[in-house]
Amino acid sequence: MPIDIARYHGWTHTTVSPWRAVLAIVRVSLVQVFRRKSYWMVLALALLNFMAFWTIIWVVTQVKDVPPEGRQRMLEFLGFSPHTRPGRDNAYIMFMEAQGRVVTLLLAFSGSLLVGADFRENALAFYLSRRIERRHYIAGKLLSVAALVLLLTALPAWLLFFEYGMFTSSLDYWSSQWRVAVEVLFYGAVLASVLSVLLVTLSAYLQRMAPIAITWASLFILPRAARKLMREASIYWGLIDPWRDMHIVGRLAFDRFRNDEERHLAWCAAAVLAVLMAVCLVALVRRVRAVEVVE
Repeated sequence: MPIDIARYHGWTHTTVSPWRAVLAIVRVSLVQVFRRKSYWMVLALALLNFMAFWTIIWVVTQVKDVPPEGRQRMLEFLGFSPHTRPGRDNAYIMFMEAQGRVVTLLLAFSGSLLVGADFRENALAFYLSRRIERRHYIAGKLLSVAALVLLLTALPAWLLFFEYGMFTSSLDYWSSQWRVAVEVLFYGAVLASVLSVLLVTLSAYLQRMAPIAITWASLFILPRAARKLMREASIYWGLIDPWRDMHIVGRLAFDRFRNDEERHLAWCAAAVLAVLMAVCLVALVRRVRAVEVVE
């Protein structure tokens, strides 16, 4: 049968860069997570924590008979400190640290959905048989997990920052505390980058939900327990806890450490995370290259 009769025709439109497929992978991954009802309970926990902070800010700022200094003391008494002080985290970093626990719980169960299923059901071969290359696939999955982390940590913290400034009498809070917004972004970027690399690499090898969830939980629970047991031997044993390392590095750019020990270990924690991410990226590339694709 002639090609014209079979209605085959050449591509006449302008081709676009395959890097645009990375955004499509991110969009599809987020839709997969948010439309699963089994994940809504974890998302509800994250929203509940955000609404609690939102309500505290709104209630305290609506008290008209109390001066601004009194309102700030009331917020600090309720666990929300809108200003950064030496040796103490502001409320936005404390909020993101609390949100991080919910995020790790969500990632423990979503790794199989976002990455493991591609290897288990041979979907990766479908991706790579198109113009999408392995680097595009890896970038798309890493950005998917990073976007999920930022949506549940940095974005709500930004909303709280703008809410508090909106309820004050002027724009002085936003102009004087602008570093807080940048600090929140940097802290969220550290969480997103480390968690995305760890989860995508782990999910690419283990693939199924149960092994991923068990290994993911062990990665953050066992090193923390070991750090407490070996703390008396040397302070450097604390670097085996990746969760603590992330929080120390998140404070590195703005020198907002809780104590001198964290300040002393900051660059060491950054080096440990850099080596860990490099090893995971090499392992991830090798795992993706092992998939055979018929082009």
